[in-house]
Amino acid sequence: MPSPQLRAMLARDGIFNTRDLGGLTTRAGVQVAPRRLFRADALQRVRGSGAALQELGILRVLDLRDDLEREKSGEISVEGIKVEHHPVIDPAFAWHSEEEVELRDLLYLRYCEILSEFAPRFVGALRSIAEVVDVSGATPSGAVAYHCAIGKDRTGLLTALLLSILGVDDQVIAVDYAKSSAATAVQVQWLWSFGLPGGESNDQDLEIGIWSARPETMLRTLAYLDAEFGGAERYMVEQGLERDVINTLRESLLLGQN
Repeated sequence: MPSPQLRAMLARDGIFNTRDLGGLTTRAGVQVAPRRLFRADALQRVRGSGAALQELGILRVLDLRDDLEREKSGEISVEGIKVEHHPVIDPAFAWHSEEEVELRDLLYLRYCEILSEFAPRFVGALRSIAEVVDVSGATPSGAVAYHCAIGKDRTGLLTALLLSILGVDDQVIAVDYAKSSAATAVQVQWLWSFGLPGGESNDQDLEIGIWSARPETMLRTLAYLDAEFGGAERYMVEQGLERDVINTLRESLLLGQN
């Protein structure tokens, strides 16, 4: 997790859902290296917290938002940090729809739809992460941050794929995903205070709807990957992710693997 001081700086910039994935443990008992992977929200709002991100050693930020979102709200601009665009979905993607589904199933169904329709989008993001964290190359490795609008859905799916490839248990992935629920309530209040889209979300949206981050939603999503593709690793390999990239991720992001 970022330090209390960094969390306060990020919050002043309107960023509430950023954390270090270091310390999570794989099924084999190996920890993810700290200060290498940061999942985040809305890094385009970075102002005063830019220097702190530099101090964390972040060399690259992957922006998972679509082109329209970036056009409307810009992107992070911090000296020494390269920004890459890896839009997970198209601007026309509908989070809400007129189909008759239970509210508590809606987010899971949207995740399945994203994984089904936009699978190749995740390949470029994982290649980029491997490129920066690679400890075997001639150039010094660094840290990577990636973000979408609220740091929960697109960011959550990329995190789930990456952690699963590293060997982290589904339950651990789901617990990390659910940490976003504490941030979304703050985000909704922040958006409401500025009259921005999302601020009108209600308690049901936060509890079980599109703004929720329930562990069972992620567990169902990972079960979908197992049932349809044989797991996250096979899913990514089928989309073209090279075994060399997978090996680099493991060797560079797991303590004691290099």
